[in-house]
Amino acid sequence: MRRFRSSHLGLVAALAVAAGVPAAAVAAAPASAATTTYTITDLGSLGGGVTDATAINAAGQVTGDSTLNVGGSRAFLWRNGKMTDLGTLPGGDFSKGREINGSGEVAGSATDSGEISHPSLWKGKNITAFQPGSGPLAINDSGQFIGRCGVNVCKISNGTQTALPIPPHFILCGPVAINNNGQVLGNCEVTNQDNNWHGVVWTNRTPTVLPTLGGTIATSATALPLATAINDNGQVTGTAVTSTGALDGFLWSNGKITDLGPTFAPAAINDNGVIVGGQFIDSGGTLHNLNNRIPAGSGYQIQSATGINDNGQIVANAHDTATNQQHALLLTPS
Repeated sequence: MRRFRSSHLGLVAALAVAAGVPAAAVAAAPASAATTTYTITDLGSLGGGVTDATAINAAGQVTGDSTLNVGGSRAFLWRNGKMTDLGTLPGGDFSKGREINGSGEVAGSATDSGEISHPSLWKGKNITAFQPGSGPLAINDSGQFIGRCGVNVCKISNGTQTALPIPPHFILCGPVAINNNGQVLGNCEVTNQDNNWHGVVWTNRTPTVLPTLGGTIATSATALPLATAINDNGQVTGTAVTSTGALDGFLWSNGKITDLGPTFAPAAINDNGVIVGGQFIDSGGTLHNLNNRIPAGSGYQIQSATGINDNGQIVANAHDTATNQQHALLLTPS
């Protein structure tokens, strides 16, 4: 399943791109997940040598952004071994793909001639731009997408925009993800507590606030139960502050939050409950470094895994020791 990148009010600038709902029965992770090794495919670039991958769909198609040899960077769609420049708005220098659905539609952002960033949606190379502070920040396989509308998260389905209610005791919410069942994931800020965010899942229009790992604004300068991804079973992952002030990864499943430890910052979760983030993969509560699962002597040092699909394919960004550049990799179970 796609990895859903957090992209929300206030927190985006601070963290820079960074539910209590009964979940359906969750498929067990494949037994081999804990010992899987991977082959590597370097996705290449659009000429400038540096690529940042952000999301992958079920077919192994990838999006993100890549630098040009003439400057600037562009959103891309990688499929069947080829990277396609999705372009940007007239006069703009930058665009970025953030999410990709099963049809290869990409949600992201693009700048105009005044270097103002617009939420954007690509269908093929056709781009639709929205007003800043609105528009698609995540998209599901049905073409439903979410964005911002003022201080609310908005869900757009078949051209109809619905503002999702802010839970009591919160002041504003920002969108993160929408799964294929139409559940929406966001982060909401507690009233009068700067930088104290909680993950929230909306089922239809009903919000459920995720529990914390015990931390509050008093225990950390960055007290944020920050949800980053949701799968089709309603499982949510992200990071949260503990009662001791540590920032740990978490998994929320069937109404229960589990502490995944301080070394793990989850970015994505597939429908088997396998989680990736940073250099790591977590399967069934066991953490493994992906750099130990790729061929020795590859010349790549994985820095940030950003997506995993249900086939176990992972998209990650890595340091290429030969070029000293960031390259995007597709890791395929071998």
